[in-house]
Amino acid sequence: SIKTLQMYKPLNDYIETEIKQPIKYDDDSYYLGEWQKNTDKRHGRGIQLWKDKSKYMGQWKDDKPNGYGKFESSNGDYYIGEWIDGKANGKGKFVNSNGSSYEGEWKNDKQDGEGIEVWPDGSEYRGSYANGSKNGFGEFKWGNGCIYIGNFINNDINGKGKYIFEDNRSYEGMWINNKMNGFGRFKWPDGRIFEGEYVNDKKDGFGIFSWPDGRIY
Repeated sequence: SIKTLQMYKPLNDYIETEIKQPIKYDDDSYYLGEWQKNTDKRHGRGIQLWKDKSKYMGQWKDDKPNGYGKFESSNGDYYIGEWIDGKANGKGKFVNSNGSSYEGEWKNDKQDGEGIEVWPDGSEYRGSYANGSKNGFGEFKWGNGCIYIGNFINNDINGKGKYIFEDNRSYEGMWINNKMNGFGRFKWPDGRIFEGEYVNDKKDGFGIFSWPDGRIY
């Protein structure tokens, strides 16, 4: 409705606009809102409704969502935030109907930059994304209390990082595809420490075991 559109700011780009009767498109979608005057370009504030009941509400420019707006999918998912040429670009929040969500930076409809992702079981990730995946430095907290702080490549733990288990054991070192691989330091709550090489989560090759009383093996 026109009242809904008033929730969104005018573009204030000095382009004259007008409101027409709702327009129906070939795909059976409808548009209600502002148009660039004397043209067929959606421009200003508008609502697009699709046959499956998905809808976009917000700002338009050059006949595409541009600026700030909200897209609601027919399955209950929604994105609210910044748009460039019909795609999520800039800062925005995506909420999945399953209860998970992502809030942060976007590029061409993909998570890209810094963001926070949370899941219904209490798990949470804060860190870097690139091309829709966790890439770079981040912190992942699982719902069971485990924590990883370090590097990610394409959603997997890769590179240098520290993992703290729910029983407070910890490993700090190198990782390949979510497994301890390379040199690392494993510490137990009672003070025992192992420093050495790992392959696929297992000690392999040279290493040194030390105890709180000073014994070394």
